[in-house]
Amino acid sequence: MKAASALAPQLSRGLVGPVRDSVAAFGVDSAGRRRVLVSAFACSPLWGSEPEVGWRWLQQLARLHEVVLLTHSYFKSHLEPALAGEGLEIEVHYFHAASPGLHPHTELNSRVYYLWWQWRVRAFVAELHRARPLELIHHLTWGTFRFPCFLAGLGVPLVMGPLGGGDRAPLRFYDDLPFRSRAFECLRTLSLMWARIDPFASWGPRQSVFVMCRTLQTLNMLPRQVRQRAAIVADVGCPPVDLSLRRAIVPSTDESVVRLLFAGRLLGLKGLSMAVGAMARLKSQGYAVQLDIAGEGPLRTFLTQRIRVLGLTNEVRLLGSLPRAELLCRYGQADLFLFPSLHDSGGTVVLEALSRGLPVICLDLGGPPNFIDDTCGAVVATRGRSRLEVEKALADSVARIIAEPGALKRLSAGAAKRAQDRSWERLVRAAYTLVHRELGWLPAIV
Repeated sequence: MKAASALAPQLSRGLVGPVRDSVAAFGVDSAGRRRVLVSAFACSPLWGSEPEVGWRWLQQLARLHEVVLLTHSYFKSHLEPALAGEGLEIEVHYFHAASPGLHPHTELNSRVYYLWWQWRVRAFVAELHRARPLELIHHLTWGTFRFPCFLAGLGVPLVMGPLGGGDRAPLRFYDDLPFRSRAFECLRTLSLMWARIDPFASWGPRQSVFVMCRTLQTLNMLPRQVRQRAAIVADVGCPPVDLSLRRAIVPSTDESVVRLLFAGRLLGLKGLSMAVGAMARLKSQGYAVQLDIAGEGPLRTFLTQRIRVLGLTNEVRLLGSLPRAELLCRYGQADLFLFPSLHDSGGTVVLEALSRGLPVICLDLGGPPNFIDDTCGAVVATRGRSRLEVEKALADSVARIIAEPGALKRLSAGAAKRAQDRSWERLVRAAYTLVHRELGWLPAIV
């Protein structure tokens, strides 16, 4: 590795491995490769959420174009072994914007630092373009429409997304949560209203040639003229289907327990209070059910108290944060994945569940309903319903599946099929078909 620029003292650069043999398999010959800069502040093969989105898109785009990656310098130790191991030909720039006194983990989770990093990389990208012209800049992570992107106006077409962050649920769904959770959602709603008129947040999309949004709600947050060159594209794909971790599904009996699983942070937006309420309804109706909640977060104390008050200490278990390998095993041991999130614009855990043949029950809010239909689970309608009515509808959905002979086996097969249809490769290929069309690039992706 060698230093790439005096602009950033802690910036380094590398080139690893051949990838050209895989280009034809992706549907574009080597003559169609373009020099594309991917700006992914968060990019890691070891972490989930935004870092995983950065890594997965990077893997697929490297098969299609000559990729230049720009990411935070923290991820160097994560990326270099993975890139070398996969033989990906990627020019990598690790950029660190100085922040006196901040721990790296603080930087990676600070919105203020993220904006500072975004501003500092503008000059560096301009230098990269002068040294060797770029043909496209793709702003990938963080993928939220509320935060500015400063990579427009450099003489290079800019694509943004998939962007999220524009989804919200009616505040009535939070009415039983602690004051802090309700206050946070109120402030978030105000921030969404501000983002619609924030000139800094809208500057990047206004200057982009194409914007990808994870959901219709986020797309509708964009300025009207931008929506004409925007499309709905998921940000997450399914990992390879691996049913070796899936236990055999046996016919249910009156004595058998139906196992439900939730995975995610214990936050107000995850709808966990409604999930616990649905479990109380199922128990009162005589169903033998158990819900395991994998994750940690500020609502743990509230949920512990609610579980005790409702008499569910044997039916609902808080497992805390689990190692990834153990969580994958849990997917295989459950019968249903219960994910009543109120405004997740993505849904990584939903797709992980599908890839393990685990049917999903979710709400018709945010991104998860884009992945689920009646072949692999159920989507619960929320329009015009109160929190208690949605809680009842969740319980009814679980009860219908339990009561239908062979439903779990049928839905499990449907979940695996759904996961195969929504692989990372298909996701990125479909997204860049739209990008190629917008830019008039040939050859087209097939």
